[in-house]
Amino acid sequence: MSLRTTGSVLVVFLWSVTVVLCTNGWGVMYTTQSISALKGSTVNLSCSYMYPSGHTVTSTFWFINNDDNNNPVNLTDDPDYRGRVTYHNDKKNEHTLTITDLRKSDSLAKYKFRFITDQPIGRWTGEPGVTLSVTDILLQINPTSVSEGERVTLLCRTTYPLDPIPEYIWYKNKQPVTSKETKNTLILYTVTSEDAGNYSCAVKGRDDLRSPENTLNVIYGPKNTSVSVSPSGEIVEGSSVTLTCSSDANPPVDNYTWYKKNVTSPKASGQSYSITNIRSEDSGEYYCEAENLFGRPNSSTLFVAVHSSSQPITASSDQEHHNYCLYTPK
Repeated sequence: MSLRTTGSVLVVFLWSVTVVLCTNGWGVMYTTQSISALKGSTVNLSCSYMYPSGHTVTSTFWFINNDDNNNPVNLTDDPDYRGRVTYHNDKKNEHTLTITDLRKSDSLAKYKFRFITDQPIGRWTGEPGVTLSVTDILLQINPTSVSEGERVTLLCRTTYPLDPIPEYIWYKNKQPVTSKETKNTLILYTVTSEDAGNYSCAVKGRDDLRSPENTLNVIYGPKNTSVSVSPSGEIVEGSSVTLTCSSDANPPVDNYTWYKKNVTSPKASGQSYSITNIRSEDSGEYYCEAENLFGRPNSSTLFVAVHSSSQPITASSDQEHHNYCLYTPK
């Protein structure tokens, strides 16, 4: 399944337990006792309240702290929440607190609703309040460094459990991974070099709140080893030709060795091999060996033909033909 994202929604997970605390007609009823939400997301805390007839409500607000005089501090006046808190009176005697851009510091506090009426004793705080847990989303890769063909497990987790269990989406190098897996575990059963990269994950529907990236390192021996020649245009006898060896490997190739076919001893070492003042006796098939701790394969051969006449000199490989011309002055 090609992973998709839905519109921006609140990622909030509730344990729906209504709390009713009433005394002589006074009370606050919270929609839930506990809420878990992702760091950076938005959360709503709701309640309804009641009071005896003959009172008129003059003030409603939420708080978590008291000031030095033990008076509750309105969240809208709290420096840690200023600009991130809004109140909504959705219906009569119903109230909703919205907190945006959730932070870890918002977590595990008791959010309580308080209302004040026009009567001297007409003040009420709802107990015990609502506990908010703000959770990070993290990605674990086990193991983080593997050889080709091995198995890797990617685990997307949160610091606090989310209920109901959400679906997850996966990213590699910031691009969605095409996968049918929507649970919090993604298994790469047979890793190849193409699987190496930076991975992250997110709860489906909030792909803007991704986990920090974690890197999967795939170890493999040299592959796709090939030889190229420079310059690619016409070369006259007596000029220089440089052969270059290219190879894909992790860790990188630490040793290149050059050979001429049917010649026992190596011709040179290093990623490039230069033949200066080229002569007809330099004709032949050349190839390189690329080596790291996990392998030492040879490239295909590159045939270089040098002629002492005005015939063009050509270079070709056993995989593809390259036209490199070298002329001998008369």
